[in-house]
Amino acid sequence: MVNKKTAVIGDPIDHSLSPKIHNHWIESEKIDLDPYQKINVKKENFIREVDQLIQEGYYGLNVTVPLKEDAYKYCDNTSDVARALKAVNTLIVNKDGVYGDNTDPIGFEKSVANKGLNNKLCLVLGAGGSARAVVYALTHMKCEIGIYNRTRENAESLCSDLGVEATILTETTLKEFVRSSQLVVNTTSLGQQEGEENNLIDFNNLNPSTHVYDLIYNPSKTTFLTRAEKNGCTVQNGLEMLIHQAAQSFNLWHGTMPEIDEDLMSVLGVS
Repeated sequence: MVNKKTAVIGDPIDHSLSPKIHNHWIESEKIDLDPYQKINVKKENFIREVDQLIQEGYYGLNVTVPLKEDAYKYCDNTSDVARALKAVNTLIVNKDGVYGDNTDPIGFEKSVANKGLNNKLCLVLGAGGSARAVVYALTHMKCEIGIYNRTRENAESLCSDLGVEATILTETTLKEFVRSSQLVVNTTSLGQQEGEENNLIDFNNLNPSTHVYDLIYNPSKTTFLTRAEKNGCTVQNGLEMLIHQAAQSFNLWHGTMPEIDEDLMSVLGVS
């Protein structure tokens, strides 16, 4: 009998912290399972390589960029969230085929659960796949949302696809929106490369009571967060979202919700 296996797939994948997270939980929950892997899968080879992985005994796969839309199309059945986002970050192989879910929205929502941000005015920077997950979560939190994206059409498509009402901002209207925002979320990849600046907003317009969130978690503090912090804002990177979405995936595969505790943070090098 083939051993049951789990992994994360994407391209690039070397930077992924998912193996550290899942292998810690596999050990602490004493689950009889091969170690969780990270596997590079090219977009153009998606179907062939995932077919092969399933044959090799992989019954749970996390999916990261740029493969989430491919994963959605690959599934035999999907959750309501995945259908709304047209993207899947968790594949579950069972007797009925391949089921797809997306744990990113709940991961984001849980990562800000103690910040008192429900029903608040929130600014989302970007309109890609991550932005869709964040907007979906913010809608669930009954927030008033503004979206700024350099290509306006992408922001309009996001709202149309999700069926949400949001203010699509221009460079001019963005300045005023920043002043009154209680949450600012960067969902773009700006700032991921060393020395790369994210200048999408004027930090001088930030209210010091604003919570500023960058989905990037490596580096752990982007220049975007550093500059917001200098303005007196509270800041947060994407690590908690990563952990919470991972916990939801773990529960979908293994039927148990893992502990998010100091031991895990120690494994991840976070004090």
